[in-house]
Formats: sequence, structure tokens, C-alpha cells
Amino acid sequence: MNKETDKATEALLCTGICLIWYGITLLIGTPLLHPFLTENGILMPALCLLEFVVLVPLWRWYNRHYSGVPSGVLRLRPLLLFGLLLLALIFSQSFYLQPESWTATQLNGDEQIEAWRTLAFSLAVVILAPVAEEIVFRGFLLQALLTMVPGQRLACALLTSLIFAGLHTQYVHLQTLLALTALSLLLCLARFYSGGLKLPVALHMLNNFIGVAPWLWATFLR
Repeated sequence: MNKETDKATEALLCTGICLIWYGITLLIGTPLLHPFLTENGILMPALCLLEFVVLVPLWRWYNRHYSGVPSGVLRLRPLLLFGLLLLALIFSQSFYLQPESWTATQLNGDEQIEAWRTLAFSLAVVILAPVAEEIVFRGFLLQALLTMVPGQRLACALLTSLIFAGLHTQYVHLQTLLALTALSLLLCLARFYSGGLKLPVALHMLNNFIGVAPWLWATFLR
């Protein structure tokens, strides 16, 4: 297999794994599953768990054959640097973001919040979702684009970020999509800087933890 054929094969493989992820979201969103999972407060735990158990083995298999989506090394200095950048980004969002109701609907809106639902939701979005989404977006999607148009890191990161934001269809405000695009660009930069996914995963976990922290506080500490 020549070099160009190998690159095309890798790009197709990365794209195919992204489509598998999208197929999982469509499966969970079917009329048979979605109402049941939502009514019982387990939509995100079920979705994130399924994504995790499918994507992690695929990523490990890919890394036995290709080197384009490594785990990288998590070092303290880059973690602190990008952590501060993330906190600055989150702070800036406080000036323009509009409230979104999606999280509340996952926890049964204004009803009494059950502790197990809050805990399951939080574990899903803080632990499982960042791993799965980084494998898909800053991993396979970004790598597919970089393989097809090498040397265009900024364009690939921007397109990855726009797709990442656009696929978060649970949000309704344009400001939220802009914030997601900015977050993804920071995560793409973290992947380029660190050479792998560990740093973006850690930052994504921190971002999501900050997002669910008020619900954890309201459920367990008040």
C-alpha cells in the first residue's frame, strides 16, 4: 500500500468511526428509546455509556495500526496553562451566554431532584462524555481533516469546532453555539500543543464539571 492510499484509508477509517458515533446518537434518539430514557432520567448516562464502550475499543484498535490519534502525555505546566485559559473563557461567557433549559429537563425540570439522577448525570457528562467526544472530535474528525488537507491546522480546527458546536442540537441559543465553538478551538489547540488527547480530555472534564457543579451543590450540599 503506497503512502497516498494509506492516507486515504486512514481518513476514511476516521470518518467511518465518526459516523458510528453519530449512529449511536440516532439510535438513542429513536421514538422507542428516547421517551423511556428521558422519562426515567437516564438519557445522558445511557448515551454516554454506550458511546464510551463502543468508541474506546475502536480508538485502541486504531492506535495499533495508525499513529494519528495518540493519547499523548499529560504534564502539569500545560494543564495549568490551558486550565487558566479555559477559566478565562468560561468567565467571558458570563457576559453573553443565555440560560439553557436542557440540563434541567434531564433532571426532570422543576420537580424534586433525586440524588441518584444528579449523580448519574454528572458522572456521565464529567467522565464519560469528555472521553467519547474527544475521541470523536479532537481525535478522529480532526485527524480525518488533517489527513485530507495536511498543513491546514487552523482550517481543520475551525471546521471541527463548527461541527462540534452544530451537533449539540440540545441547545437553542446562538450564544451557546459560539461558546461551544470557542471551547472546541481551545481543545484543538490543546491537542496540537500536547500531541494527544489526554490534555483535551482533562480540560473537557473540567469544563463539564464547572457546568454541573451548581446541580451537585443543590442536591448534596444544601
